[in-house]
Amino acid sequence: MEKSKEEIYIKKNSINLEYNINGIGVVTPVIYPFVSRLYSDNKLQIESRLKEINQLGAIKFIHNGAHYTRYEYVLLQFMLINFVKNNSEWGLGSKFNFSLWNINQLSNKEKITGAEILELIVLYGNMGHFKDTFSSNKVWFHYLNTNKFELRNSFKKGLIGEGKYLLNQLLSSANSHKVQWINTLFILSRSEKLSDYRLICEGIIDKILSEQSDKWMDLYNKIRKVSYVVLDSHYSHIPISISLQNVLFNEKLFVDELSKYSSGLMGAFEKVTDLLEDTLYLENNALLMGTYRSMDINSKLEKLLEEDAEYGGITKIGMLISDEEKSPFYEEFKIADGDIPWNQEKNLSITYFLREREYFPKDVFQRELEVSGKLGKDCFVAFSFSPSFSKYRTVYSISRNISDTKLIKKCFKVIRVALNDYNEYSKYSYESVSNGQLQEVIFKKIFTYLFRNLLVEDYFCEYDYYKGNSPFIIENGSLKTMKKIDKYIKNYRKVNPNDKDAIHELEAVKKSLESTSYRGLIIVYLGSLRFINQDKKSICELDGLIFTPNHSEGFLRVIEAKNIGKKQKRANVAARQLEDRFVPLLPEYLSSKIIKEDIWGFGAQIILIT
Repeated sequence: MEKSKEEIYIKKNSINLEYNINGIGVVTPVIYPFVSRLYSDNKLQIESRLKEINQLGAIKFIHNGAHYTRYEYVLLQFMLINFVKNNSEWGLGSKFNFSLWNINQLSNKEKITGAEILELIVLYGNMGHFKDTFSSNKVWFHYLNTNKFELRNSFKKGLIGEGKYLLNQLLSSANSHKVQWINTLFILSRSEKLSDYRLICEGIIDKILSEQSDKWMDLYNKIRKVSYVVLDSHYSHIPISISLQNVLFNEKLFVDELSKYSSGLMGAFEKVTDLLEDTLYLENNALLMGTYRSMDINSKLEKLLEEDAEYGGITKIGMLISDEEKSPFYEEFKIADGDIPWNQEKNLSITYFLREREYFPKDVFQRELEVSGKLGKDCFVAFSFSPSFSKYRTVYSISRNISDTKLIKKCFKVIRVALNDYNEYSKYSYESVSNGQLQEVIFKKIFTYLFRNLLVEDYFCEYDYYKGNSPFIIENGSLKTMKKIDKYIKNYRKVNPNDKDAIHELEAVKKSLESTSYRGLIIVYLGSLRFINQDKKSICELDGLIFTPNHSEGFLRVIEAKNIGKKQKRANVAARQLEDRFVPLLPEYLSSKIIKEDIWGFGAQIILIT
């Protein structure tokens, strides 16, 4: 069959690529004519730029081998767009109706198709990234948001059309995940011959920032999700790897699934995305490495902007966004496993499921700078939203080379900041989370983090408590705290009137607290805690905890209750058990900071002082 003029034109003016993506195989994407002209622009050097950008950013420094480039990511999306165009009747080869996006000023007289618009969206969403993506993005957002070194003002001068409005919209939405789009718009604004591409880019960014969906944005988001899940699943610790060949095996089925509002296939990809968030994108050490890299970029950027007066205004922005030789965003960064400065095994990670986004940090890197300054040089922090802004995760860790005596003091500092986070964010978060009630999850993590840094060995902490009410009481002052303990015991008696031993343990915690008149923050755990060793055996069990992280005289009360015979015998047996099982778990430097006391009629306690 003789080819039409249109088919001949497309074949003549398209770019045909062939590339072997590790774990995927050979892909053969076609870049359609209107997009190919931008892609092959000699000044922009888009292909070489994409090949230098790490798709997973600083994650590759934590997960060895977790690395592919934006070039591979873009090619895979292009190929899927080709696939959908060739196997559907959705009009991807037809002329795109720009009036749907309120774009009416294009000078281009040739037909621009829906497939070309999809390829442009892919290209725009990637060509504006810096080398280490997420680490760079939040630093750049911080500089633009705070107008540091007048960078926001300079950036605005380089934008035309709707650019200034879109930049303001990006900053007010506090979406650092999308800052690469505005970089792309800046790049396109620097040349008059790219005005059509710029106008289309403005329409796309407006759709993205205003969260307006239509047929084209929906299809783009689905193709994007399939692409990053297929690629990223090869680098996660989850035992799942998605085969692109299997996904595309039945062309009609794949296309049908993409067209559905509620798709089983896309639902499966959504579930894998959730797993990837926890095991790859928001994994604790990956986040810490991302912020470590952000701090490195920030220090180099500050130095450059303070010392170098060579660049001014728009030229400075252009250099920072595009000059791979001079911009700190493109400097090579390397770190060996043995050079990672924090303790990768022991960190405190807390995730908040957002109910009200506006009460969480707008400028995440600003928050990281503030908290890092407060904690000092031996502490490492990382804060991040999930891409959907449904979750906010905080991660804290301490230097792996710090001395034992300094370790516990730094641990207290970290816990105090984490408690401040809890007070600030919990009321704007959902109370129920994926693994329980938010309060219980957080305070189990805090106590676990305390003991993992306090004890000589690293034990698994197993909590056992009555599930009817939260076993954690957080209050200021011993009198208010005791009232809450009384209420807890009263409720427990109603439900479990015959559980004499458990009631005795609760009363022992209350009795311990009666001996103090402390007015500061008190955290009480009303349950048992077992320390489990590597052989999965319990080596010590405690019957309650009273934690006062700000108390100068004693920061922790460890309680052992005994409901046996004579009252004095209860104290003797409990004290001996603490001496035999708990004290040996403590480091030598704490031996002079242990106070042993009887809890008359109930058992005994050990008080640890700073």
